[in-house]
Amino acid sequence: MTLPSEEETTEIENNVYRKSLDLISDHVRKVQDSVRVLVNAFDSFLGSQLSDLESDYQKIAVLEEEADRIKRELIEQLTKVAPSLLYREDFLRLVVMVDEIAESSQSISRLMVRMAKNKWIPNSSFAEGFKTMSLEVLSTFEALRDAILALPMNPRRAIQLVPKVHEYEAKVDEIYHDLDFKALTEVKQIEKLLIFRDLLGLLEHMADNIEDASDDLRVLALQRVA
Repeated sequence: MTLPSEEETTEIENNVYRKSLDLISDHVRKVQDSVRVLVNAFDSFLGSQLSDLESDYQKIAVLEEEADRIKRELIEQLTKVAPSLLYREDFLRLVVMVDEIAESSQSISRLMVRMAKNKWIPNSSFAEGFKTMSLEVLSTFEALRDAILALPMNPRRAIQLVPKVHEYEAKVDEIYHDLDFKALTEVKQIEKLLIFRDLLGLLEHMADNIEDASDDLRVLALQRVA
């Protein structure tokens, strides 16, 4: 058996690096689709449209599985084809963190289906807050997507876009604390209070994961410009 030369090994790793960037770009687009459907699911939930909400949940479940397939392909490539790739661990952290966002979309939409079936729909003042929060989560993810898509061609631009992710996440955090306090002071039924706070917490955790993913992206981008 002839071992590959150093030049051949470098070429393999360069190809894997480029392919990894392509897969991460495909993955982030798929996850973005799931977050967009989640925003629509909030409209269905707050409008008590159970059939539409269940349809949104099914769409998110399909998108999550498609995103998971891309994640598995990337992990297999990095572990089997180029286990010594310099940025391997950074790629793995980024794709796993972004994939958790798709999983959160599925968890949130599943919870809303259960709430809708029990007719635990927030009143109009809470509904507006939930809708606003979901839109800000989407904006946070879109900022992350822009940064990830900038990485292959312009890593410096990717680094410049990361603070935007943090700005949007801070808005989500502010809305979360306002709504959480509002729930504590206005929701008298303990079951509803707990489930409303769970829903708020899942959305806030989702935004936190997006912010963490942007920090992982920054590490990858800094390595490209160092």
